Parts: sequence; structure tokens; C-alpha cells
Amino acid sequence: MPDLSTRTSRRKLDNSSECHWTRIARGRALGYRRPRKGDGTWYVRVFTKGSSGSPYKKKVLGTADDKLVANGSTVLSYGQAAQIAAAWDPERPGSVSPLTVAQAVERYLDWYREHRKSYVRVRQLFRANVLPELGDRLVADLTQELVRSWHEGIANRPARLRGGQERLAKTDEQRRARKVTANRALASLKAALNRCWHDGLLEDRAAWLRVQPYRGVEQGRTRYLEPEQVRRLLNSCQPDFRNLVLAAVYTGARYAELAALRAGDVRADVAAIHIPKSKTDTSRFVYLPTEASVFFEGLSVGKDPNAILLLRADGQAWGPNHQARRMRDACTIANIEPLGFHQLRHTYASLYLMSGGSLVALAKQLGHSTTRMVEKHYGHLADSWRANEAAQHAPQLGLTAPNVRRLAKVPG
Repeated sequence: MPDLSTRTSRRKLDNSSECHWTRIARGRALGYRRPRKGDGTWYVRVFTKGSSGSPYKKKVLGTADDKLVANGSTVLSYGQAAQIAAAWDPERPGSVSPLTVAQAVERYLDWYREHRKSYVRVRQLFRANVLPELGDRLVADLTQELVRSWHEGIANRPARLRGGQERLAKTDEQRRARKVTANRALASLKAALNRCWHDGLLEDRAAWLRVQPYRGVEQGRTRYLEPEQVRRLLNSCQPDFRNLVLAAVYTGARYAELAALRAGDVRADVAAIHIPKSKTDTSRFVYLPTEASVFFEGLSVGKDPNAILLLRADGQAWGPNHQARRMRDACTIANIEPLGFHQLRHTYASLYLMSGGSLVALAKQLGHSTTRMVEKHYGHLADSWRANEAAQHAPQLGLTAPNVRRLAKVPG
């Protein structure tokens, strides 16, 4: 049995989703789960003879005093946890866990760091919009009215600007942006609490499950460049950045995906580049037209397959935010309204569809598992080629059109 009695012994245990159990009485065990970061959690497990389903009843007792100071209620030492576990009656109803919202968020961020991208952005979202108002509250004390009021409050309060300044939402676009922020905060809070619920730390999730986000506010303007604007932008870039921009327009790949490309990812045999790891930790092939295939082959020829494909002028790899100022300066020189590097992905998708590409194929090229995202952001651009296809392929029966015309309206 594992030794759970001291912080040092618990620190040596594997950090996983599995619980470490130690027997404290006949048919009764004290459990401990150690996360990758932060404090662990105490559990109790009791064998209940003759019960239907699982013969064991479990309960979360509280947070372990791995770093926090034990208070005997929400944060427990080994002795306190063992005492509560020994006295717990599985037939007595009660709250499953005295978990606070801040603890739920900490657990979620610990998981998010290992399994998802953009950890820093999500952590900042929690710090700015969730923890100040809800962090100290027990999850068990949350109500539907409280969560809804918090959600609406984010939409109605001023936006925080750099330097500590605030800006009231005065225009329709600013009000829409505040609602988008409120929706993202709500989605993140739900994700953190739902993860605790799925892990068995919470009994009920009605308090947040039925709180609905604002509808119709995610329709922000999706900017893209026309081919002539792309050429002007390329002519305004330094050579190293020009290659990066051109790679984005040719593939629709994200900045981080392009920065991680290696020479061996250029697959001239199938006219494609291989994205080994995308935002969702999946790989994909992006197939290229002849012009793009020649461009990438020229970048990779003679290089070691493991060499970084796209480099800065100083021979170093492109890192976080290295593209931001360069993109802004190039737009200024090209007399283009400033846009971010990610809009080059939108440019690829928009030009792809407007030239007759299908939503299904575009979703595969961009790395989406379904067409939902491309339909949401680019579906309206498909109308031009859909109209042309309808004119060519929709049923026509060869019937003579009736000699009937709408009369012009007579003035007066």
C-alpha cells in the first residue's frame, strides 16, 4: 500500500487520473490523487455489501495539504482526512465536495496545459473574468441565477485596455465584442466545472448547465485579401518574412504549424506538405497546386530532412509573436488596412472557395474534422460557385418556357 501520511511520500507517487488507496479499516480505504501541479485530493471508499451496481461507495473529502495549509474543512492533512474517512456513513446524503471554483479552475488548467494549445490565453481569461468574482465561492453554492448574473455582468462592464484603462461599449461592434468575451468566459467556466463533474468531484451541474450564451454574436468580420492585395503585401515584405507569408497563403496553415515545418515535411512525391502536429494534436497533409509545390520544393532542396524549413534572416526559427510587427509594417507599406497573420489563413480559405473548391475538401486542408467551422466562417463565400454549379447541374427538362412576362408598373 502507498504511504500517504506525509507530503514527501505523496510527492513520490505517480501523477495520473488513478487514485492511490490505503486501507484504514475493514472495507474502508483512504484515497489520494496527485495532479501534475497543485494540491492533491483526498477520497474515501467504503465497501457496501449487497448494494446494486458497484459494491463501493466513494466520496471526495477535500484538498490535500500538499502546499496549502490545512484548515480541517476544505484543506485536509492526512490525519484529518483519515479521521473524516473513518467516520463517513455512505448512506447519509450530503454534498460530495467542498470544492471552490478556483480549485476547479486550477485542476482544469493543469489538464489543459498537457492536452491543449493556447494555455496562456485561457489562463488569462480565467484570471480576468472568472476568478475575481467566482473564485472564492464553493461550487456547491453556485446557482443558475448567480452564474447567469455573472455572465451578463461581463457583457455589461467596460472592456479592460492595456495600461489599466477601461472603455465602455458604445458601438454595436463593441457591445458584440463584450458579449463574445462573456461567452468565452462562460464556456471556459463550464469546461472546468464539467471536468470536475466527470471526475466524480461534483454531484450536480444544473447550476451552470442551463445558462445559455448570447446568440448570434460570433459573427465577427472575417477579413481576407484579394490576389492583388496579396501580391502587394508580398512585395512589401523582407525576403525571410515573404517566404513565411507566401507559405501561409499557399497552405492556410497556422503560424505555429508553419514555424515547426521541417524540410522532410515537404512531400514532392504527392505535391503536399505534411503538418505533423496541429492545434488538435492531429497530423494532416495539405495538398498543393503546381506553383505552391515548386515553391516548397525550392525551400527544402539540399536541406537535412530534420532542418527547420522556414527561418529568419539570422538563421533562427520563427518564435511566438515574431510575425506580429513584421505583418503590421508590411501592411502599412502595402497600403493595406492592418490585419493579423491569422487572416492569411482566412485568405487561403476564402480564395479556395471562391475559385470553386468544396467545403468538405477545405475542411480537410485546414485540419477540421467536420465542415462546421468552415461553413460558419466561409459558407457565404461558397454561394458564387454554388450558383454556377446550379446553373450547370440542376435539373432542366427541356420544356418550352411560357410566353408570360411581368408587366412593368405604371407610374401614378
